[in-house]
Amino acid sequence: MCDKNDKINKSSKIQQTNTRAKSTLATTNEQSTIPKPSQTSGIESRQIGGDTDDVICTNHFPCSFADNLTFYQYDVIIEEYHEKQGKYVNITSREKRRRFVSDILLAKIIHPTAVCWYDEGFCMYSTTNFEDQLPLMHENEEHGYRRRLTINSLCATSGTDELNQFSTRVIETLIKQVLKEQFKAIDSIFYPWDGEIDQDGPHDLLTGFRLAMCRTESGPTLNVDTTITRFYPHLDLLPFIWERLLLKNKSSFQGWLSDEQYNIISLHLKDVEITTAQSEHEKKYILTGDFSNDLPAKIHIRDEENLLSYYKHLGFELCYPKLYCLKAYPLGNPTKIVDLPIEYCSLREWQPVKENEFMKPVTAPVVHKRYHSILAAIQNCNFHDDELSKEIQLEVRCDKMMEIPYEILTKPQITLSRHRGFTDPVPIDNMAFLYLTDRREPNARQMQEKLLNNFYDAADRQRMALPENLDEYEIFVDRNLESTLRNRLSRLKNNQCQFILCLSNCRNQEIHRIFKQIASIEFGLVTQCANFSKVKNMHNVRTYCDNLLKSVNIKLSGENKRIAQLETPIKTMFIGADVQHAKNNYKGEIPSIAAVVASMNSECTVTNQRVSRQWPKEGKQSEETILLLKNMVEELLIAFKTSNDGTLPEHIVFFRDGVDDGQFERIHNGEVVDLKKAFQAVYPASSSPPLLTFIVVKKRHNTRLFRLLPSNEVINVESGVVVDECIVNANPNYPNFFLNSHEPRLGTNKIGNYVVIVNEIEYLFSDLEELTYSLCHTDQRIDNRMSESIPSVVHLADAAASRARQLFFNQPRSPTQIQAEMLRVHEDMQDVPNMF
Repeated sequence: MCDKNDKINKSSKIQQTNTRAKSTLATTNEQSTIPKPSQTSGIESRQIGGDTDDVICTNHFPCSFADNLTFYQYDVIIEEYHEKQGKYVNITSREKRRRFVSDILLAKIIHPTAVCWYDEGFCMYSTTNFEDQLPLMHENEEHGYRRRLTINSLCATSGTDELNQFSTRVIETLIKQVLKEQFKAIDSIFYPWDGEIDQDGPHDLLTGFRLAMCRTESGPTLNVDTTITRFYPHLDLLPFIWERLLLKNKSSFQGWLSDEQYNIISLHLKDVEITTAQSEHEKKYILTGDFSNDLPAKIHIRDEENLLSYYKHLGFELCYPKLYCLKAYPLGNPTKIVDLPIEYCSLREWQPVKENEFMKPVTAPVVHKRYHSILAAIQNCNFHDDELSKEIQLEVRCDKMMEIPYEILTKPQITLSRHRGFTDPVPIDNMAFLYLTDRREPNARQMQEKLLNNFYDAADRQRMALPENLDEYEIFVDRNLESTLRNRLSRLKNNQCQFILCLSNCRNQEIHRIFKQIASIEFGLVTQCANFSKVKNMHNVRTYCDNLLKSVNIKLSGENKRIAQLETPIKTMFIGADVQHAKNNYKGEIPSIAAVVASMNSECTVTNQRVSRQWPKEGKQSEETILLLKNMVEELLIAFKTSNDGTLPEHIVFFRDGVDDGQFERIHNGEVVDLKKAFQAVYPASSSPPLLTFIVVKKRHNTRLFRLLPSNEVINVESGVVVDECIVNANPNYPNFFLNSHEPRLGTNKIGNYVVIVNEIEYLFSDLEELTYSLCHTDQRIDNRMSESIPSVVHLADAAASRARQLFFNQPRSPTQIQAEMLRVHEDMQDVPNMF
């Protein structure tokens, strides 16, 4: 447990970041964007953990190792002999490499006394120095495969006397190798072999856990968090299809399927791995999602032999000859398509379901269940009896979670108009209503009037003027949809329509994308879509229409609310940036989307954005760096200047999402430099460039906070809890803090970790925490009582990237081999908030 009285001097920590910043900027500014404690700030009213009987604990578990241990890292190559090429080639399968090397290490072939462990890539570690015996090579032939391990050289050393990022990674690798002998490991998640299985529709749910070794201010810790994963059940394929997918477990299978049922199967089984056992050994295939054009009796494979007789000669007579075959290809050979009878296929064991944007997320466990599942997970780990654990004298304190000191920030003050409505409602003189449908509904007109009446009532409550008369259109989806839309929207554009309210009643989600694409890219019309099913099923749509109106007002550059703590005479721009990658983009063919959202005022109530797409370099799956950051920020600075009577911001606070610990130096030497180049391009030579504070927002971490009440009840921590010591990263160059900025919901709150890369503005650490908390309340679309888990500009950047991917096709890399390009909507919408 951390000592709550041992407070760490954050001003001295952050001063190191300031020193780095001053090397790039000679001038300083003593003013702060954040009000001082004597003003409206909540710093004076902070509460220190320990004043009450309940405590806050975290899923970090202290650990220790032997002193003065030295770790030696060796470069290794694992290869397999390729008969056709006549030479050894690298083994691409991580699991094959692991099994081969594990057998060698177990047999002590490399060194008779050395204890070694392998990271399943190109590195091997040991506490023994056998550099004088290198290079070492070991060849082995088993089951017809010739493989070899080559240890080339000693490439790095580190130790436990002074833990750094390298030695921490070495120990984490060792611990994971220990646990792989005790659990089933898939993608760095560990699952108990006999874990409890829950069913979720056609899939199974299994609870596993992740772990990471952390260098914290209180010393090394193991961070453990549980996660629930969907798996395909280990079943024969036909029972899975009939009982799980088609939900026909109460009726017997009659030997045939309808066209609709085949379509359901195709949708769910594309890219799924299956196995067949037609001979002595098991074969693995990947399903394409397609079926054969003919039944097995008409599928000829050789010498006029059909599939029925082929399997009969093998001793497998088909029981269901009226089932079409599955199209599949052997694992690793996608060009060889074969036809497989469904009844001979089984789902591969331990196969996670590939999630996509259309799948409903797995329901998160309630907070007390997660708390106890984390404790159970680490207490089921054996860190003592393994040879590797003994070698470094690993000890993990896992009897309970760490109790940590914390503070609670005062909730920011929300400012509304004197009528408690929007602070700046935009009057609408010319709007249109569009009913877009692909089916006939008997009560369609009634639902349209229900939406319009409630929408106008919402506008009255907010003192937002709407026209007495509006143009109304009904468009039925047919093959001429795009032409019809262009005709209607062209007429509205010519009539200077400010805004279109669209009631969408379409089953095909592609219709929504087509409508948005034509309106935004071709005509530059502001639109807001409402869902027909929601309007129909809601008894009271008042709140729904209130939320629609909030979105409409900000899309028209209005303002719904303000945060009193952000009002300042210093011109300040807040920027959020993120790169979103496509799921399952194993070949790197689908571009990543980079989004940058910037405030157009110091109160962060009006925003603008720029979006680009970028393709990874050959052989990579994604590109993390924002390649066009300089261009995007230049345009946003010019937009800020236009919105502020020719004035540019004096301060810029930049929040960067999606950066891992090992990338901080790259960000500092890359994107920070790109920002400075953008400043240089836009700011006159006679004026000073803006002061920059650059903060990385980390969401992909596993730290969780739990409040333990005296009654032993476990609940979520409240909004405003900040932790800036004990479990924060011990790297003195990058001071950081954890902040829970939103109210507890279902599951366990995911808290943000904020890492300061540059601090030219010279914020005090407490000021940065207050500033970040205030920015989590500025999203104009959410309820005045609500806040978000990250600053609004970061959340809007996430949303802009997601919507841009829907609006613009995921086209492959262009023939010109460009690596990045801007995504543009119509010029009339380019500088509109939330242009997507």
